[in-house]
Amino acid sequence: MASSTDFAPNNTPFQPLIADREGTNFTYDSLHSRVPHILTDIINDFYADIQEYSGPNAEETISEGKELTSALSKLKHEMVTDKKLTPMEDDGVGDIEMWNKWLETYFPSASWYTTPFLTWETYLYRRIGNIFKRSAHWSTHDFFAKKKHSTFMASMVAVAKLCSRVDSLTEESKDGVNKATKTHVAFVDMLQASLWGNQTDLSMFPDLSNEALEEMQARISSGENDSKVVSNDTDKIWGIVSQIKDGRFDIVLDNSGFELLQDVLLAYWLVELGIAKKVVFHTKRIPWYVSDVTNEDFHWLVSIAQNPSLAKTKTKAPLSEEHVAPLKSLGTKWASFLADGTWELRDELFWTCPYGFRYLPTIGKDVWEGELTKADVVIFKGDLNYRKLVYDQQWPVSTPFVEAIGPIATDPNAPAIVALRTSKCDTISGVAPDRAEALFKERKDWMYCGQYGIIQLSPGRWSK
Repeated sequence: MASSTDFAPNNTPFQPLIADREGTNFTYDSLHSRVPHILTDIINDFYADIQEYSGPNAEETISEGKELTSALSKLKHEMVTDKKLTPMEDDGVGDIEMWNKWLETYFPSASWYTTPFLTWETYLYRRIGNIFKRSAHWSTHDFFAKKKHSTFMASMVAVAKLCSRVDSLTEESKDGVNKATKTHVAFVDMLQASLWGNQTDLSMFPDLSNEALEEMQARISSGENDSKVVSNDTDKIWGIVSQIKDGRFDIVLDNSGFELLQDVLLAYWLVELGIAKKVVFHTKRIPWYVSDVTNEDFHWLVSIAQNPSLAKTKTKAPLSEEHVAPLKSLGTKWASFLADGTWELRDELFWTCPYGFRYLPTIGKDVWEGELTKADVVIFKGDLNYRKLVYDQQWPVSTPFVEAIGPIATDPNAPAIVALRTSKCDTISGVAPDRAEALFKERKDWMYCGQYGIIQLSPGRWSK
């Protein structure tokens, strides 16, 4: 295995996460059961979309849709029968040459069960996107949209209550009496909410019910989850954020829906308090990992906030005027932030490429130098972004986070990097040995059950 200085995707310092044929690890469970279940859901949901289609060129569109369904079924068969990972045909997105070269260079003869977790899982979602993008009639179809939107709209009352709470918290933070203390307390609250919003991940919990979502939301709002943060750099992060006025914050987004709402509320709070003058949200250009945010998802959320009546018929409890008012008010402000450039969306291809984030200064130089190093703070949201930060391998759990993320921590122009993640995969860094030992005794699956969180910091140039 490699040292940290000669790192390569197929030659990592520690053992990569590969499916155990005996079926004893989470990678095997994901490859054998969880992810095939997700792919089956995609096939079934898309087949329903085909059956309901009545738009232009219906006969051709429906016929092609059935061909795509067959291609998705073939992909599932390749996965469950451990076939070789094959190159993809160009689909016009602009990254297939990189993907195919990466496969040829690092995993030329690899099959699904012999390939690291992060490799086969990202490859799977790019293959799914490739199937749709090469089609004539379905190339812009978001095969995850229906699930993303319905889950969010089913809990609009809880969403409205949260927005009202944050709106009040923002006004309280502006109060001149004990402002510094109030702002500090509010920041901790907002950061925690953004962290735990990551539990609403449809790639990890594809059958997440509306009731379970509302229970999850209630735990976030009550602070019940706070004791489950197993590595917590909040105070260090506040030490940096408290120095910033009219700064730039970038957020590399993860899930749409409720998690995106929490991220948007954090960004709103930062702008309203004068801490941020600009917030740049980094989205995915193609549908990704079931519930990842696209530009369309972001605009959809702002639109629903501006016009809550669009969701009224979708929710089991009606929205009262008390609920509607704060939603409309915030939605209008968010739309104005997008219009005047206070908020911007970027959907760089790097976020759906095969490389981990240690390659940002080289492979992703346009994103690193063109965007991220211009920020004071970059927040990476969620489990997949964390896995790409540290790369999927069996790190000793006490490995410092700044060591695990490599070059983007030590680059002299590096911004402060914050990772907010509820852990849903068995790779992690920066956890004290005694805490890890206690967690393993408490439950063996603590690293991938989605019930524990981390808030970690690489200070970057702020360490000077």
